[in-house]
Amino acid sequence: MHSPHRQLIWLTARRGLFRIRRFLHRMRSPRRIVASTLAITFLSLYVLNGFVMLASRRTADSRSLGLWLSGGMVLYLIYHAVRCVWTERQVDMEYTEAEKLWLGGAPLKRSTYAAYKVNTVMFSALLKTFFLVIALAPDVRHAGLLATGIFAALVLLETVRMIGQRLISGLSQRYLMASRIALSAIAAAAIIQFFGQLVSLTPSGSAPGLYVLNSFRAIGGVASCDAVQWLAVAWRPAAMLATTTDLTSHTFVQLLASVALVPAAIFTLVRIDGWAEASILRQEKSRLASGRFHRGDQASIDHQTDFALDSLAQRIESLLPERLGDSVALVWRQALSIRRYAGTILFSFIVPTILCLSPLLTGRTSNQWAFIVAGIALCTMLLAPPALRLDFRRDLKRMLLLRSLPLRPLHAVLGQLTLPVMITICFQTVTLAIAAIILVPGWSQIIVWSGMLSALAVFTFAAENALFLAYPHHENAQGIGMVVRANVMFLAKATVIAAAVGALFLWVTVCRSVFSDTLSLPVYVIGSIFGTWLLAAAALFGTAWCWDRFDIAADLPPE
Repeated sequence: MHSPHRQLIWLTARRGLFRIRRFLHRMRSPRRIVASTLAITFLSLYVLNGFVMLASRRTADSRSLGLWLSGGMVLYLIYHAVRCVWTERQVDMEYTEAEKLWLGGAPLKRSTYAAYKVNTVMFSALLKTFFLVIALAPDVRHAGLLATGIFAALVLLETVRMIGQRLISGLSQRYLMASRIALSAIAAAAIIQFFGQLVSLTPSGSAPGLYVLNSFRAIGGVASCDAVQWLAVAWRPAAMLATTTDLTSHTFVQLLASVALVPAAIFTLVRIDGWAEASILRQEKSRLASGRFHRGDQASIDHQTDFALDSLAQRIESLLPERLGDSVALVWRQALSIRRYAGTILFSFIVPTILCLSPLLTGRTSNQWAFIVAGIALCTMLLAPPALRLDFRRDLKRMLLLRSLPLRPLHAVLGQLTLPVMITICFQTVTLAIAAIILVPGWSQIIVWSGMLSALAVFTFAAENALFLAYPHHENAQGIGMVVRANVMFLAKATVIAAAVGALFLWVTVCRSVFSDTLSLPVYVIGSIFGTWLLAAAALFGTAWCWDRFDIAADLPPE
């Protein structure tokens, strides 16, 4: 083995051990003891839930489970391909700046460089396999084969995702537009089939809750259809291996095929990567020769937009107290940076708006309002934070600049969170207004839920940023920390939703039992809004405390 390859293997092993030691050190750090305690608690609850509750549930059919596994991989791949093909700026297989510096300039073949990137997803695939095995173990007979099949399928999925990303990055503008049309048509067909499945599974006039439950069956139906299964032919051996009921000679063939497809995908990635590099170089030479590298009129439009936003920021700053005026500069900076992504942000919230208003199509008027409000709350907590990373999570590489600004911690937090919170509240207001016009629930319902949902938006973004400041990570980070973070955040949000629903029912009971009929409604409205905003304010102060304790020297993660 050549010396550079031995050194690369040594570097990869040392980096893995370093990251494990760093993760354990950060978990034991007194600076993050609260976040570490919550992470360990929720992770333990997940494992306990898997061994107790999931073990007692009704098992799924092994054949259907195999179809769901392979088809689910393809549905995720379609989602990623559509998102990737509509992204203007393509990254080089998500390499970090350190990898570009030390490995990109090393005497290594590009094939070794690509295989190294695939190797970085192995550990995160192992952790995802662990969580999926816990969830699916009651449905299979052989847990070892289940783990092997899921791990092979996940590694293959990540490799194919990189293949698609590199393929798209090398396409010319003409073929890129054709790919956008084709992939968008495929995604639209999958969505139409999903709604068709949902309508066929649910009798007309059923409660919205039944539609929600049947939506999971509808997704499984789409994943099991022939078209998706033809696209999922590469994942079929791994899915069949994971759901094996009887050990036969076919099991050994499925095992070989599942394992062999991974190096085959890596070889394909290397070939596609080489083609993409050459294609990008040709396109750059063509643009340079034709002189098509000036933005022209777009630069003039951007300059006019900058001037208008600058004037607006100055007017708002003059109306606010001097202490809060400095926060406007941060909001103005974010407004300038997202102008080119305005269409993407608008599209990101059109789909949740349609989903939240879908209970209006069920034909029932008794509980449509409750399901619409619940949908808005779920979208606020689960979809808005990853769609609007316009806060501290985007500025990890600019933390030194932010720390040098003469701003108090709370003012810095307000400046960073105002814009994403305002966009989320705008989404809530539009969705609630459409639902209120159609259902006419009454002013008390509109006021109480408008106030509580806006407080939920503040609480959600404050909590997301507080966790980020306690455990900062790079944008495309992989590893045990990210897997644990994703599962902990999901469980934490589910716990917050359950606790909020229980607190509301308790508060309604108290108001009805303590106050008269004329006072119970206004007390309920005022108390609910005041309580949620009190929690939102506490989350803001908690984020400000985390920002005040953020240490540039100790908290910035290495790349």
